[in-house]
Amino acid sequence: MTASPTHWDEEADVIVVGYGFAGATAAMTAHDLGAKVLLIEKAPEAHKGGNSRVSANIVFWPNDIDKAKTYFRAMAGPYMDDIPDEMLDVWAREMLANKAWLEGLGMVPVEIPYVEFPEFAGSDCVHVLLNGEGPVGGERLWRLIEASVDARRIDTLYETPVVDLVRDGREILGVTAERLGKRIAIRARRGVVLTCGGFENAPVMVRNYVTGLPTVYPVGTPYNTGDGIRMGIEVGADLWHMNNVSGPILSFKAPDIPVAQWLNLAHGKSYIFVGADGGRFTMEGEPCSVGDAHGKVRRHGQWQQQSLPLPIHMIFDETYRKSGHIGKAGADWDVSHGNRYDWSDDNLREVAKGWIKTAATLPGLADLIGIPADALADTVARFNADAREGYDPDWGRKANTLAPLETGPFYAMELTPAFVNTQGGPRRDAHARIVGVDGEPIGRLFSAGELGSIYSFLYQGGGNIAECFAFGRVAGRNAAQGADGDGTARS
Repeated sequence: MTASPTHWDEEADVIVVGYGFAGATAAMTAHDLGAKVLLIEKAPEAHKGGNSRVSANIVFWPNDIDKAKTYFRAMAGPYMDDIPDEMLDVWAREMLANKAWLEGLGMVPVEIPYVEFPEFAGSDCVHVLLNGEGPVGGERLWRLIEASVDARRIDTLYETPVVDLVRDGREILGVTAERLGKRIAIRARRGVVLTCGGFENAPVMVRNYVTGLPTVYPVGTPYNTGDGIRMGIEVGADLWHMNNVSGPILSFKAPDIPVAQWLNLAHGKSYIFVGADGGRFTMEGEPCSVGDAHGKVRRHGQWQQQSLPLPIHMIFDETYRKSGHIGKAGADWDVSHGNRYDWSDDNLREVAKGWIKTAATLPGLADLIGIPADALADTVARFNADAREGYDPDWGRKANTLAPLETGPFYAMELTPAFVNTQGGPRRDAHARIVGVDGEPIGRLFSAGELGSIYSFLYQGGGNIAECFAFGRVAGRNAAQGADGDGTARS
């Protein structure tokens, strides 16, 4: 937190910190209401867009407000108590409005079947939309939003991390940022909107807030390092949903690439995942989310976060090694920004690098990776017997993905947990105002997107992007219309 400076280097009516879907939406909304907007992005221009750009680019669109609220309550489950009814009302109303708003920008909505929790009441309201025909991902929706920002000629600063909020008492006056090696002070005449994402690439925050993941990497942008959370804490913001994450995903982390890499598993069948004790712990497959729904699993009749028996290794045989490349180009940050590792088709380059360990026998492989040899042998023997029968009684893997793991030499590759994104951050209210630990809004400070997301437990795919649009509009409207010193938006 910085005290009010004696000199402002720049001024705008509304400052938006972070250029993804939420930031773009807030910036466009404020601009369309007549505000002079400054959009500030930490990343270089070539890497703008954050997780929004490299996501699946799908939008969860509920077509009925009451059913949407029912479905949300079912997803939140025991974590519903801290979400006020007014907040849920605004979420449902703005989510419903997303389709028409996006069509107004030029979106051609194409529906895909993707109801994550069909057993929940209200799930028949769920529709998931793409921008035009084509596969999931591919930046089609991002390019539409980016073009809409460009058409408005909104001033944007790149490679300019915001480091502090400037305040006077309970009122936010602007920000300080680092620009070309210098600290600059930028005044916000009406308000500041934080849309700078989560903390996927902030290892200390992950260890402090998320249980059981001492090491984790992003599969999206590496620029999400918890900046908005840190700045919010410094001005007295309350936090919520800090332990809720979309993940873990089991992936591979190459030493020289900043984010984790998706796996390509479908080309073969003779592989398993084992934990530190040499036993299987999940149904292997794609995507490797280690859970039925964005990292959550149903155990003993209840949904819960999947725990991971680290370290985890993928064990496979020579047949699988020859069947195709294990690393793949997915909808991740490196691929979208042209900085990717090209995995060898037969995986031998990765064996030579030492990323994949190999031994002539399973006991020898177990010794190499430090897991009990007897346990690994028993696990593989059980898996092979079940695979020959075409049935996986332990974890329910489909018959067409099973084959005995029996042809030496044998291989092991350590897998790392990764996040799609985090959900926690400064608490916001129904007006997208950031709320202090005293329960009162902090003057002229707003947020949208995954920074302090409304999602507290289970998550419907496409929900974060839809929330970016929904609360991006709310934040942009209220910031553009100004706020009184007590944080009450004049709307």
